[in-house]
Amino acid sequence: GVRLFLEGKKSDHLAIHLQHLSTLPKTLQLSDDLSYRPIDEPEEKGYFEPVKWSIFSHVCTAPVEYHDSLIDDDSASIVTKAWFEVKVIGMRKVLFLRLGFSMVASAGIRRSDWEGPSTTSRKSGLISTFISTRFSAGLHQPEEQPKIELNSAVYPDGPPLTSRAMKMLNVIDTKEMVRGPENSPGYWVVTGAKLCVEGGRISIKVKYSLLTILSEDSMI
Repeated sequence: GVRLFLEGKKSDHLAIHLQHLSTLPKTLQLSDDLSYRPIDEPEEKGYFEPVKWSIFSHVCTAPVEYHDSLIDDDSASIVTKAWFEVKVIGMRKVLFLRLGFSMVASAGIRRSDWEGPSTTSRKSGLISTFISTRFSAGLHQPEEQPKIELNSAVYPDGPPLTSRAMKMLNVIDTKEMVRGPENSPGYWVVTGAKLCVEGGRISIKVKYSLLTILSEDSMI
């Protein structure tokens, strides 16, 4: 999962949180991919969206993803690090999203799609994820099932917010984008992301990919 968050004593430091697995399955063999190089200036200047913030004037909304990753390859690139960087470009101070990638050996990407504020919300998510049970007869009212907690942090929804932080939520969307093995049809991983600016409010959109572990026979 990925989310934007406000940190610092005054809750005015923009941060990005990346959710990791608490225990890595033995079938996943990760290694840092140091060959990836971020693009500082997109070809289209329309990716620089103006915002009202003290340390930067624009946000780069270009998608950040691993373009060299190939479907049906014998390894897959997934996001394992995320951070922000502010760079001066001309007269602008631009906020860039940076991603670090790792290679998953003997794995492939079956399909990918983007999910974020502009897409239709899914039933399964951090706030409203429940196990649905079908009842063969309508004699009894369905009982609400226990909520599945996908975030292992001390504060799943983030630390308690100050009054200033509540005001900052008008310019920052801190909703966490989450998708995992409980979402059909299998193991979803983050393979890209992009910042969005809508009505002066900064949010994040995430690229999820379905990870498939390749057998030895399929790699021949």
